[in-house]
Amino acid sequence: MQYPVGMKNLLYVAGAGILAYLIFRKVQFGQKTKLLFSKINLVGKGLAKKFELVFKVQNPTNASGTISAITGEVFVNGKSVADFSAFGEQKISARSESDLKIIAQPSQGIVSLLTSKGWLQKGISYTIKGTANFDGIVAPFEFQKRLI
Repeated sequence: MQYPVGMKNLLYVAGAGILAYLIFRKVQFGQKTKLLFSKINLVGKGLAKKFELVFKVQNPTNASGTISAITGEVFVNGKSVADFSAFGEQKISARSESDLKIIAQPSQGIVSLLTSKGWLQKGISYTIKGTANFDGIVAPFEFQKRLI
């Protein structure tokens, strides 16, 4: 089918506009979605205990999106004690809050921390830091909390 030149230009402009709008929504989701740390739990039995990290993902936009990867480390009193990574996709609905649970595998750092003298003298604080991929936009995060 032949279209007049003016109609072809209109179709190109409309297509470019739709593409720009879709890219804008994706970028908006990536920039406005918030990853908040909720809590840390110990799970497992005996010496096979692991950390369960619970994050809240808040999406204030009108677009749904996907978290496709999240990686990072857990630090206690400044020492790395566990790392985590999750590469499964989780859909985040528009204007919603979702829970994201990730298991962090303890490393040898926790053994050296527990066996070092005086590690509790200054109290206990932990830091969770890493990166999350929201629809192709990689965002760093860092959460700190003092327990004692």
